Amino acid sequence: MGRLVDRLRAAGTLDNTIIALTADHGELLGCHGLLAKQRPWEESIGIPLIVGNLGAGGRVVADPVSTEDLFPTLLGLAGITPRDPKPGLDLTPIARGATDTLDREGVLLEFVAEMRPNIPFHEQTWRGIRSGRYKYTVLGGADGGKPWQFFDLANDPYEMTNLVDDPAQTEQLRHHHQLLRDRLAETYDHYVLAPAFGVPGLNEWDATAEHRLRFG
Repeated sequence: MGRLVDRLRAAGTLDNTIIALTADHGELLGCHGLLAKQRPWEESIGIPLIVGNLGAGGRVVADPVSTEDLFPTLLGLAGITPRDPKPGLDLTPIARGATDTLDREGVLLEFVAEMRPNIPFHEQTWRGIRSGRYKYTVLGGADGGKPWQFFDLANDPYEMTNLVDDPAQTEQLRHHHQLLRDRLAETYDHYVLAPAFGVPGLNEWDATAEHRLRFG
């Protein structure tokens, strides 16, 4: 990256160049006693993301962002309005200092499928929502994803204490279950979400003889 910036600066094009750096999701490398990638802990789901004009300085975004934000942001920084908007937020106002917050409370986390038998998450997969302070995930199969993990990342950044059964967190759990449901519906995700904390389920199987899928 340093050599790239040096070459751009030497060519006189650094101030007119957008650079984006990201990576694959992380490896736990022994965190939580695992050598794996599939879990929703921060060491696995957190990836580096640097995007912008490096010649113009920089700032750190505290709100969670997602790889789906890359496309609209690259277009926004280039001054291009997409003809067919795609998912994600244009982070250009953040990059240019016009605002300090995003008009979004959290980003969707998902483990779509594990095709290998006898491997974790082959029978059950997970979805989650990562807000600024909390991370909430559900785990399940055709019977619906049920509350699995809830971490207060401000007080527990290494995710050592799962608060999903803590009565003191009921309101936050209800709120994040609703956030997750709304995001799944917004993205037309087929994931079956079980009802929890007074929030209705989503894509549940109808318990009739026809076994029809009930959407919404």
